Amino acid sequence: MATDLLSRLRRLAPTAPQDRPREGVVVPPIVRRARARRRRRLAATLTLVVVVPVVTAVSTYAKDVDRGVHVLGVDLGGHSRGEAVRLLRDTLRQRVTAPVAVRVGTAGATVDPAAVGLVLDVEATVDRAVAATPGPFAWLHGGISVAPVVRADATRLYEALMAHLGTQGDAPVLPAVRFDKQQPVAVYPVSGRGIDRHKVGAIMEAGWLRRGTVDFPVVDLVPRSTKADVDRLLGELATPAVAAPLVVATPRGEVAVPATAIAAALKLESDADGLIQPSLDVAALRKAVPAFGKVEVAATDATFTVERGRPVVRPQVDGQQADLVAASPAILAVLRTSATPRRVEVGLAVKPAAVTAAQLGALGVKEQLSTFTTKFVAGQPRVVNIRTMAEALRGAVVLPDQTFSLNGHVGQRTHAKGYVDAPGIEDGKIKNSPGGGVSQVATTLFNAVFHAGLQDVEHRPHTYWFDRYPSVIEATVVYPSLDLRFRNDSPTGVLIDTATTDTSVTVTLYGTKRYDIALEYGPRTKMVQPPTTYLRETDCNPTDGLPGFTQEAWRVFKQGGKELRRERFSWRYDPEPHFICGTAPVAPAG
Repeated sequence: MATDLLSRLRRLAPTAPQDRPREGVVVPPIVRRARARRRRRLAATLTLVVVVPVVTAVSTYAKDVDRGVHVLGVDLGGHSRGEAVRLLRDTLRQRVTAPVAVRVGTAGATVDPAAVGLVLDVEATVDRAVAATPGPFAWLHGGISVAPVVRADATRLYEALMAHLGTQGDAPVLPAVRFDKQQPVAVYPVSGRGIDRHKVGAIMEAGWLRRGTVDFPVVDLVPRSTKADVDRLLGELATPAVAAPLVVATPRGEVAVPATAIAAALKLESDADGLIQPSLDVAALRKAVPAFGKVEVAATDATFTVERGRPVVRPQVDGQQADLVAASPAILAVLRTSATPRRVEVGLAVKPAAVTAAQLGALGVKEQLSTFTTKFVAGQPRVVNIRTMAEALRGAVVLPDQTFSLNGHVGQRTHAKGYVDAPGIEDGKIKNSPGGGVSQVATTLFNAVFHAGLQDVEHRPHTYWFDRYPSVIEATVVYPSLDLRFRNDSPTGVLIDTATTDTSVTVTLYGTKRYDIALEYGPRTKMVQPPTTYLRETDCNPTDGLPGFTQEAWRVFKQGGKELRRERFSWRYDPEPHFICGTAPVAPAG
């Protein structure tokens, strides 16, 4: 750049005349001295006119940023782009993080730049500086100042400023037309006072780092839709819209939309600027008219199945639904008419499945992590509950870093869901309740989680130990107070699969295997024999009684045969009383 400029200046410079005497002519000494003085003056002039500007230009344009270029008082001239970025960032480091003094109307306050997304884009600012080209003599006049590139999150800034508006502001009443059942009701606009949300970003960007205090004036806020606009909507749309039903005709059949559903779906609310733009709430319309389900085909999500002991993805199937979004303009137009019957043609659109095969395939569910089985006696009422919960659990997918809740996934155990009354522990006694026995599923799941090496978040063993479960490594659940929760702390998904027979329930987990897990027990200590208790209750369940004890267990994590770490579990079991249904025998007298 400097070389090109020097060449151009040389070409433009005048050529000094050659004062050569003609042959045979004698030049007097006085003339020779006068010509010498002219040559010296010409050389001096050339130096000022050509050489000095050339030297100055070469110095000015020698780097990426021309000399004389400033940003916010920082001289970036003569620096490379990288140097200018570092210089600007280092010089302004404290200024760009300091609280910004603002004035909202007459109220003074400060704003945290980070809280409102206020940043100085150093890279873009230096790009501006590089593009700036001051004239060769601009440095003699102090150079030029380049505006910084500043950005702010206008929404967050507006919210922060509104916190300081106080009594200076008076929110406007935004116009609307609403429905009281099927009766349209007008809400007329009323002007207010406040901050112009559309200007706060530009004001802050123009003032930050260049002014001591950035002023945000309080102005009149006039809703864009007027009283006349509201009256026009009332007469031209809202009133005729609910005067008669609407028939929506689809390729799969017709759907009758009553006036009550129209009132629920027609939205005549204004935006933040007070402008009413009529719209149709498609979700509200579908909810108000269940008959749409008769002409639509539900989508089927992709799922996992287990085939020959390996997880397989079953692809999704997209559905079809009435394209009410595309038909909204036509529906709004029809609602403006009072003629009957009112009818609009609506096409069908693809309704994508929520879960796709690609999404499941990317989860890394490819092999068995663990499996665990517990046994029970066939034919008991609790078996119904075990099967019901196992079926509800089958197919659950736990995403990476997700915490799974058994109560959250299965929900409350009720008769409506197929659960029956069966014995369970309640206040230390064995009582009948809906879902009694589902702790067998909880214990089986917990053991599968234990042996898969997944993180235990919440579990609690039973008050009494039952020999159908491994001691310590077992769990009970009560809805909603006592839950079984675990976290998938692996980088891949986890699939829960269940299976039942007449005498057993099995839980198998699939994912990507990380650990080999071993279970080690300590001895049982503090043994306590069960007491005998007589119960005179209508729903009494007799028991044989079991001893109480304390025991420790360790989960040992291994990879390649090498122990990585171990996790301690411990529990104290109360002795289960020997419950006898009836009256205690009376000891013989004497």
